[in-house]
Amino acid sequence: MAQVGHLNELHDKYFDKGLRIIAISDEGPELLESKMVKEKSARYWIGSDPGKETAARFIDPGRRGIPHSYLVDARGVVVGEGVPSEQKIEELLKEIFDADLGRELAPALKGLVKSYEKGDIGKTWAGAEKCLAVEDRTVVADAEFLRGKCEAYGNFLRGLVEQSVAGKSYARAFDDLKKLEKEFAGMEVAEWAWAKDKELSADPAVRDEVAASEALEKARELESKAGGKAKRLGAAKNAYKRLAKKYPDTRAGKMAEEALARLGG
Repeated sequence: MAQVGHLNELHDKYFDKGLRIIAISDEGPELLESKMVKEKSARYWIGSDPGKETAARFIDPGRRGIPHSYLVDARGVVVGEGVPSEQKIEELLKEIFDADLGRELAPALKGLVKSYEKGDIGKTWAGAEKCLAVEDRTVVADAEFLRGKCEAYGNFLRGLVEQSVAGKSYARAFDDLKKLEKEFAGMEVAEWAWAKDKELSADPAVRDEVAASEALEKARELESKAGGKAKRLGAAKNAYKRLAKKYPDTRAGKMAEEALARLGG
């Protein structure tokens, strides 16, 4: 409770730059509304988890002190524990690509700006190239800026894909690949995404990882519905067992084994 004020300060200062604070409590929604929102004026996101499933998945046994905080970067990787310092937040925010243009461009580029804001990055990139030959130096400079922004955006997403593939988070990788293929059409990064998508889709090991990941999510949903009650955990345990048996060498399969151990088999 004492951290609410500090977290509010971090939320207000860094929200527009990309920071998101999510607090999870084992208290019910009505109590949280009363204590955190009305009494303490918490302005960040707060979730209710009476069954304590979130704590069970994130905090190792024997380390269940409350509060317990994690710092996660833009790629979904845990990079620290505890409430982060502003210096650490600033460092991480520098690594995040800001999709906003951040400045007004020449009126001649108004149509391209709209295309960019709609997510048609490839069309924006190609259109900006045509503006490089005009005599107006302001238009040329803004067109170069816009093309650079498109290329930086594509490279950022490509980096996310490569990180996801390295961590075997293939569902996330495929989502970003589809985005690159659709929104960056005509650019080199879109061609790379198409080839990468085809390569991964043809890999049996990748298909197993994706199927196992989907099965893991379904098992977790069953566990969540059980509300932490032992008598209602049978379906979840069986789902975890089937997953661990069918996909033992996958990332999700190993996580299923860990879940079984946590739930007592």
